[in-house]
Amino acid sequence: RRELRPFGVRVSIIEPGGFQTRIMDPALLVKDFVRLWERLPAEAQAAYGRHYLDKCAKSTTLLQRLSSSRLSHVTDAMTHALLSRCPRSRYAAGWDARFIFVPLSYCPAWLSDTL
Repeated sequence: RRELRPFGVRVSIIEPGGFQTRIMDPALLVKDFVRLWERLPAEAQAAYGRHYLDKCAKSTTLLQRLSSSRLSHVTDAMTHALLSRCPRSRYAAGWDARFIFVPLSYCPAWLSDTL
C-alpha cells in the first residue's frame, strides 16, 4: 500500500474474519488434515500425537459455527473501497475481525500468542 502511493495508486486492505464459504467447510478441512497427516513421517506423527489431528478437526467445526453466513460484510467493504471518494486504508469485515483480530493486533506479542 505504501509502496504504490508515490505512483498515485491507492490501496485499501480488506481484512475479513471467518465466513461460511467452501474454504471453511469442516468436512473438507478435516479430509485435508487427514490426507496431510498420512503423508507425515512416522517420527513427526509421533511428535505431534494423534490428539493433535483430533484437536484440529474439532476446531474446524467450532470455527464454522462462529463464522458468519453474511458475505455482504465483505462485499460492502469492497464496494466502499472501490466507489468511495475517500476510501479507508483498512476495512475489518465481520464481527470477529472487528472485535477480536483488530484489538488483538494492538496487544503485545506475548499476550496475543497466549490468547
